[in-house]
Amino acid sequence: MPPFDELPPARRYGPLDSLFAALRRRAPQVSVQPPDDGLRVGYRDRTATIVWDGDVELYLWISGPDGGQLDRDAEKAAEQIAWTLGAPVSPTPSS
Repeated sequence: MPPFDELPPARRYGPLDSLFAALRRRAPQVSVQPPDDGLRVGYRDRTATIVWDGDVELYLWISGPDGGQLDRDAEKAAEQIAWTLGAPVSPTPSS
């Protein structure tokens, strides 16, 4: 096993990564590009770009059908995105 200083850096997951995973789980029909400077989503002929605003700690539409704020919770934001784009949403797993 290589020494620790030779291992690749660990990937840090941020809010957009969490939203990406939530969309894949909750709304698999929505196309989602892995996050870069924003999360690009689409369903049929509707598309949007979502960003995380660290100052107010919310997901925000920066382009798309509605504009404005989304929930700060990735699961709830995924549901809002799918609903707005007109895509079906899977129910949340029960505890």
